[in-house]
Amino acid sequence: VDGSPGPSRRTETAPRRRIAHLPPFLDTAPFSAPRPPVRAGVPRLLCVAMMRLGDKLRSYGRLAQALALVPDSFELWVVGGGEARSHVEKALAPLGAAVRYWGQVSEDQLPESYAATDIYVWPAAGEAYGMALLEAQASGLPVVAGAVRGVPEIVVHGETGLLAPEDDAAAFAGAVRRLLQDADLRRRLGAGAARYAQTRHGLKAAAARLDALL
Repeated sequence: VDGSPGPSRRTETAPRRRIAHLPPFLDTAPFSAPRPPVRAGVPRLLCVAMMRLGDKLRSYGRLAQALALVPDSFELWVVGGGEARSHVEKALAPLGAAVRYWGQVSEDQLPESYAATDIYVWPAAGEAYGMALLEAQASGLPVVAGAVRGVPEIVVHGETGLLAPEDDAAAFAGAVRRLLQDADLRRRLGAGAARYAQTRHGLKAAAARLDALL
C-alpha cells in the first residue's frame, strides 16, 4: 500500500524463472589417448596457466607456498607464458630445481604435456571454472585444486581429484602429498577424471544438454 487515497495498489511479483545452465564443455578427443602406466622415477606435477598479474599470479604464489610444504620429491612442470613471467619465477624460486618451465605451447602440443605428467595442480584463485582443469581430467590426470567459485562444479572431490579450501596452503600440500604417496589413488582418480570429463563435459554431453534446454 502506498498511502495514497483510493483503492490500495499492490506490486505484483513476476514468477521466478529457472535460468538455463550449460556447464563448461570441451572436445575431449585430443586428450583421450590411453595414458601410459605409472612411470618410474620422480612424479611430475603440472600446471597450465598464463602468466598474468592478478588472479593468475596469485595462484602461482599460492601454489609455491603449498608445494614448499611438501617434503616428497617431485618435479613441477609449468606450461604458460606472459608478461608476468619474472614475477612467476620469483614466486616459484623457493622450489629451486624442482621447477621446469616449458613456456607457452600450442594447443596441438598441450595433450603431450598432460600425458607426460602425473598430477595436475592449481589453486585456482578467482577462477570461474578453469578450462585447463577440464583438459587435465579429460587426459586422465587427477587434479588437486582450490575449492573456489565454480571449481567444485567441474572437479568432484574424491572421484576426479582432491579439493582444498581456498588459500589453505597446508590442506593443499596435504592433498598433493596424498597423491604423491599413493599411486593406486592416482590411477583411480585419474580414471574417474577421464570418465567424468567425457560423460559430463564432452561435446556429446553438451549437445544433449543444449538440445534439452532448447
